[in-house]
Amino acid sequence: MRSPIDSEDGQRRQRAQSAPLGVALMLAVMIVATTTVVALSAGAITGTQSELGTERTQKAMTELDSRTALVALGQSGVQQVSLSERGSQQYRVEEGAGWMNLSYENTTTGTQTTIYNETMGAVVYESETDRTIAYQGGGVWQSGRGDRSVMISPPEFHYRNATLTLPLVTVQGESSLDGKAVVTHNNTTRYFPNKKLNTQFQNPLNNGRVTVTVRSRYYRAWGAFFETRTDGDVEYEHTNNVVTAELVAPVDKQRLTSATSSLSASGGFTVNGGATHNDTCGAATDVYTDSYNSSGTTNDYCTQASNGNLGDDGDVVYGRNIDISGGAAGEDFNGDLVSGRSVVVGNGAGKPDVDGNISYTDNCSPSVSDCQSRIVDPDGGVKQISGVDQAAAINGIVRDRLETAASDNDNAGTPADGASIDYTSGTAELEDGTYYLTDLTVASGDTLTLDTTGGDIVLAVQENVELGDGATIEVEGPGTVSLYVGGTGGHTDHVFLDDDAAVTNLGDDAPQFRAYGRDNLTVTIGGGSSSHPAKYVGVIYAPPGVTGTGSVTIDGGLVYGGILTGQTTIENSGKGGIHYDEALRTQNILSRDDSVVKVTYIHASVNQVNVTST
Repeated sequence: MRSPIDSEDGQRRQRAQSAPLGVALMLAVMIVATTTVVALSAGAITGTQSELGTERTQKAMTELDSRTALVALGQSGVQQVSLSERGSQQYRVEEGAGWMNLSYENTTTGTQTTIYNETMGAVVYESETDRTIAYQGGGVWQSGRGDRSVMISPPEFHYRNATLTLPLVTVQGESSLDGKAVVTHNNTTRYFPNKKLNTQFQNPLNNGRVTVTVRSRYYRAWGAFFETRTDGDVEYEHTNNVVTAELVAPVDKQRLTSATSSLSASGGFTVNGGATHNDTCGAATDVYTDSYNSSGTTNDYCTQASNGNLGDDGDVVYGRNIDISGGAAGEDFNGDLVSGRSVVVGNGAGKPDVDGNISYTDNCSPSVSDCQSRIVDPDGGVKQISGVDQAAAINGIVRDRLETAASDNDNAGTPADGASIDYTSGTAELEDGTYYLTDLTVASGDTLTLDTTGGDIVLAVQENVELGDGATIEVEGPGTVSLYVGGTGGHTDHVFLDDDAAVTNLGDDAPQFRAYGRDNLTVTIGGGSSSHPAKYVGVIYAPPGVTGTGSVTIDGGLVYGGILTGQTTIENSGKGGIHYDEALRTQNILSRDDSVVKVTYIHASVNQVNVTST
């Protein structure tokens, strides 16, 4: 048994051993804590230094951007820029870094012209972590992880009020830079407008497509910039580090202010027979052209005719000859005849009369007095003019609509599933949406109902549209139907309405149905029968441009609305008439997506600078 003394001695010995152990433990804890603090502090200091280094580099690059712009744009002959002291040897000039392509496509002819295709070059700072900050194309960019990048300062790219100003700055110089950089001007070339380089390089643009394509390590940041600063479409090619911004020139002459027109040197108007007589409307329809107004009323043309509310705005406006000498006596043009070349009325009795004015550019044939004799309006007269306005073709718009609808449509689960209409018991119905069809055929006696109660309908038809004898396309609801016809099926007629066929709606509301075509669109309304005329309520909008071959033939048919095409002919066998809807005067015929003004003027130059060390 242990004695009390032995017990006390043991405790003293244990306490004596515990003291140095405690000190050792305390020292260990202090060492670990100190090491941790030092390690964490070192990391924080390194991170802070890295952030400060990045900020200094960004400021240096932004200063380089500002001073280079002064030199490139001719405001200064030479500028010096101090680069950040830390890692200044990591600045270099990469002459072959990236490129920019500026191109313009004439959507009427499909011709694409390169305005310039230039290597941009860059002044680059690369950190120890392989991240870079670069001055390129007049802007400052920073790379992130992978191919991510951000913009630090915007490039020399200005887009406002439909004007694109693009003074591209390109960089050449020494492969490595020391603490200071000297920026000097090398050369400036103005590319657009510049008719000496290309006769097409002139403002304003009309019905064209402008594309800006950039290949760069920082292409994502370039793309983000384009998306926020333009109204155009931006597309990425990630595998090639390429981004493209597309800007579309506005299409002019978007409103139809006459019953029928060409507004081009490539189209004229000819009458080879009488006007179609529609028994449901009485003698008031014994006219080639007149007008009514569907706006604000459900009264159709016939009702307005019986009420005596028809107008005399059935103008005929063509860039080439207007020949009415083959028309019938006692049947009138209730509107003006306006020709960019000659008006031919024939002589003697038995010719149509004009309840309006006759305007010509070259001749009024056989004579001015013969033309004057055809005018029945006491206030009407004959005068010579300098010409008529022109309207550009919309080939590009039609092509784009077809391509878009082919890849993204609402066909599934509808009668249009399978790219053709499936009629059950002779009827089919489509509701609001976009539909892509190889062709649009309504067989004899069948009816296609287009219900716009829930919204607008877009029909994109790659080939042709054909309505058989007695076939009907009926539009219901308050929305708009837009029909884009590619006309690639090889048929003589891209759009054909047989006898007694109809495209119709409540109140003969022409703005509700709009057919668009390329500059070669051919349309025939009527199968040759004057006793069973076809009826088309709507717009036919297919401007021929400069060389288009499009045409509309009325051979036993009545148009309620307006026509813009190449050649228009009223044939003898079936006769025909055009009743202009005055509601079209206030309507932009193209949709907002098609007609939005994106770029009208280009001011483009390439400004070369040298960046060297002091």
